[in-house]
Amino acid sequence: IKTGNDETAEDSFIGIFWYTFADQYLTSVRNVLDAELTGIGLEAGKNFVNYDAAREQATQMEQIDAAIEKGATCLAVNIVKAGSPDVAQQIVDKASAAGIPVVFFNRLIGIDGNEKTVLEGYDKCAFVGADFTEAGHLQGQMIGEYLVDNYHAVDLNGDGKISYAMFMGQLGNAEAAARTQYGVEDANAVLKKAGKPEIVYFDSANTN
Repeated sequence: IKTGNDETAEDSFIGIFWYTFADQYLTSVRNVLDAELTGIGLEAGKNFVNYDAAREQATQMEQIDAAIEKGATCLAVNIVKAGSPDVAQQIVDKASAAGIPVVFFNRLIGIDGNEKTVLEGYDKCAFVGADFTEAGHLQGQMIGEYLVDNYHAVDLNGDGKISYAMFMGQLGNAEAAARTQYGVEDANAVLKKAGKPEIVYFDSANTN
């Protein structure tokens, strides 16, 4: 699945590979990126093509192969299997064989430093993303500060406690894990410092 018609792509075009079009946040990122590219005179479907892997890594690999065959001169990859240096290396190998740059973005290609092997193994490879640990801490701090300022309004049943349900992102995604962990831990730290009770998971019988 793609936006534009890649059959009309010029010999020189950018292939942009998304792990899914169905993610609301990524949709906003894609819209901004499309606007930036068209703003500098590039045409969707001609100078750049967006591909939807629909959460399937095999599909994304096939799309990358097809784009390279059609003449893509740069790959921008929002990898499906986040945190997998092995998968990322396969993509780098494809780019290296074609002699074109590859830029991974948003989703981690490794954890605990093992992504360095991938990034440092090809001089036309890069990763663009946020510090997910810092993002988790900032999220927790923001939640805690909001609850301190609005504790009674958020305590809907007036029992002096705030219960919560946590909706975690994709399993195995280090970014989702960090936001989940620090979103609670740091919020509780802010509450404790302010003399407020910590938030409580809504289902006390659930130990998962």
